[in-house]
Amino acid sequence: MISEILVAETMTFANEHIPPLEEETSEFLREARGRLRTGYTPFDRWTVDRQNDMVLFKRGSGRFIESKDVEFWTFIDRKGQYDFETIKRAETEISKEEIALTRLIGFQIGKGITEPDVESLAQVKDALREYKDYGYLSDYLRCRLTLVSAATGKEI
Repeated sequence: MISEILVAETMTFANEHIPPLEEETSEFLREARGRLRTGYTPFDRWTVDRQNDMVLFKRGSGRFIESKDVEFWTFIDRKGQYDFETIKRAETEISKEEIALTRLIGFQIGKGITEPDVESLAQVKDALREYKDYGYLSDYLRCRLTLVSAATGKEI
């Protein structure tokens, strides 16, 4: 599959939680912090890849028992900003260190917002796989992540 090939060829998302109020030297991250209005308190849910100028921000999740598996995200790279939601469809513990997750993913489109290209989509998937600070993966070292497009129903 094309996205699997691209993930193998691109650098892995370097998951780095940025402490609040840290003096930021990167113009990209200063701008992202301002756009997302995050990174100012210890409770902000964002993580960055400084090497590749990428940010993954968990905006929130479902508030009711019926929507507990829904999460809202923003991913920013050099090409743009992508807002999307994921819905957990399956979760299986493979071992004490590894989990398999299947998530349905849908991107918001409109008002100048587009879907990511193939390369950015691979980076979104990689960032979700590596996200550990507040996500499902906090207790696991490895994740087998399967993303299914909400628009097409096909694996990404």
